[in-house]
Amino acid sequence: MLDLNLIRSNPEVVRQSLVDRQKKPEILDQILQIEKDIKPLRLQIEDLRARQNQITRQLKGKPTPEQLQQASVYKNQLKELEAKYQQLESSQLAMVEEIPNIPASDVPIGKDDTQNVIIKTVGSPTSFDFPPLDHVDLGEKLDIIDVKKAGELCGSRFGYFKNQAAVLEMSLMFYAFKKLTNKGFIGMVPPAMIKSKTEWGCGYASNKNLFNAYYSIPEDDLIFICSSEHAVVPYHSNEILSADSLPKKYVNFSPCFRREAGAYGKDTRGLFRVHFFNKVEMNVFTTPDNDVSDAMCQEMLASEEELMQELGLPYQVVNCCTGDLPQPNRRMFDINTWFPGQNCYRETQSCSNCTDYQARRLNTKVKINNQNQFVHILNATLVTDRAVLAILENFQQKDGSVKIPPVLVPYTGFDSIQPTKP
Repeated sequence: MLDLNLIRSNPEVVRQSLVDRQKKPEILDQILQIEKDIKPLRLQIEDLRARQNQITRQLKGKPTPEQLQQASVYKNQLKELEAKYQQLESSQLAMVEEIPNIPASDVPIGKDDTQNVIIKTVGSPTSFDFPPLDHVDLGEKLDIIDVKKAGELCGSRFGYFKNQAAVLEMSLMFYAFKKLTNKGFIGMVPPAMIKSKTEWGCGYASNKNLFNAYYSIPEDDLIFICSSEHAVVPYHSNEILSADSLPKKYVNFSPCFRREAGAYGKDTRGLFRVHFFNKVEMNVFTTPDNDVSDAMCQEMLASEEELMQELGLPYQVVNCCTGDLPQPNRRMFDINTWFPGQNCYRETQSCSNCTDYQARRLNTKVKINNQNQFVHILNATLVTDRAVLAILENFQQKDGSVKIPPVLVPYTGFDSIQPTKP
């Protein structure tokens, strides 16, 4: 969440941020109104406590009936005022939770992902001398993807990777995971479920809608993670990290579970937008300096690009606009990969700097010059199942086979997926 002191001291910056993010700014007015109401109440409480302390000292002797009565009056008045104060403070805090992070000054202003800005394009869209198939038709022909059976057994937005596609999936995940552990990242395979308080700490949702926003088991106070970030970023909650330990870099593998609320009727064909998928992700903790964390964001983005280039996939890097930023983000870059079967670029990765927004909820700090400060936290997708789909579509051949990117062959044990013989 944002620092309340920032909201108090720079309300117009926060107001403009809300407008740029397509949020209603009225919530800021409500927060500031509570601030006006709570200030005199705070002074009354401080005055009453001082009086109570004074009369308490007098009661150590032989208190008079008047003194005892006055002490009782102060106690009851304090109880009433403190209850009112706590109610106002809780209401204000709940509103502060709804305020998103302030975007960096160079983030494009826009209403949604249609107004994101392409920074660069790497590679050209794959060309074919035959009509290319999408991953669904390819998967059926090669007997490596089964969406129909998943629909029967699980419902919509599920699918099976099978045969060589299952091997390709596991090979890609391990290759990506090992790539970053070789760079010094700490490997992590986290739990797939977390407590609601842990999810709240990640800053994407308020307590009002936690169990509705995610797949969950409310009776057990458990929420299925939609990304390893949600289990790994809280790993250092309520800790004070040493400055020498930063940046602290993690690479994680996990299943991800998403309701895809609001996405009904969108990407219903195939496995592009599903309720369950696998992901290798980066999470990094840095010192609380925008220049430092933004530089780390670029470093993480470079790792994503390096992987895409090694796989030989055409892609674009996109600077996401204000209306497309998730709540905790200061900035976000997407990598959109070319999908010949859809004849367009589609998002496959993202890279985000959340500054201290999550750290403030999670109470993760670093000691610098004998002062405890909230760390900056970043997340970036290295690879998901979508890259498997992109490989299938981009490396399909006229004879119906699919070539495997050379860097993955040592892991798959085969250099192509061949059509099954009749």
